[in-house]
Amino acid sequence: MSTVQATAATAVQDLARNLIKSFDANSDGQLGQEEFGSFLSQLMSGIQTANGTLTASSQTAGTGLQSLTKGDLRRDLFEGFNFDREQNVQKSAKDAFASIASGLGAVPATKPEAESWFNQNVKAGMEALGHKVDWVKGDKFQFTNWQGSWEVDFVRGADGPNPSFTWLADPAGPGLT
Repeated sequence: MSTVQATAATAVQDLARNLIKSFDANSDGQLGQEEFGSFLSQLMSGIQTANGTLTASSQTAGTGLQSLTKGDLRRDLFEGFNFDREQNVQKSAKDAFASIASGLGAVPATKPEAESWFNQNVKAGMEALGHKVDWVKGDKFQFTNWQGSWEVDFVRGADGPNPSFTWLADPAGPGLT
């Protein structure tokens, strides 16, 4: 098994463990029928995104979320995103970030809030989609995937008026990885 496969498997296992902790109402380490139903209900409502619904492609059914299609996108939360084209959350880290962030409804207002928000709400989802998050500092994070390693400023105007989600990406430097 390669390092990339092992990392992806670990990220998926961590995500599964966190999901079970969140939905295991009777703390028996398993999801019963009602608990699983609760998970599915929240998943389906969370998949409703700002401009659409995430759907699983029939060709890659076992790999998770695949595309973001048009719907009720909160475009006012984003700058520099083209939601008029098909979104591919496994190929593009930007698309993955947009699809996850759009379902959360609000932009963090400060850099400390952005760091906490990203770690709690976005990191596991991006990693489950194949975009390894190397670090998060304030309103910036670094990821590594098939495209290489990139440092991204994801909140424009953090600590100021009217922050918004953005995607200002630069290749990671040798000292940053």
